[in-house]
Amino acid sequence: MNEKISFLIKIIIGSFLISLGIKYLAPYLSIPSNNINAIIIVMILPLMITLFLTKKLWDNLSNS
Repeated sequence: MNEKISFLIKIIIGSFLISLGIKYLAPYLSIPSNNINAIIIVMILPLMITLFLTKKLWDNLSNS
């Protein structure tokens, strides 16, 4: 149970840091504002979480 809680805390902290980076660091980047770049920036966080959760699932399936 402790392993699950620590994993969720890592995901929450990672999400928080990425969202802070998007909010505070992104305005300093010289990225042109268009629809494609907006979609990429918005989709980075869910894709990263999906990759982490998929890796965790894959590790659990291979260990059992």
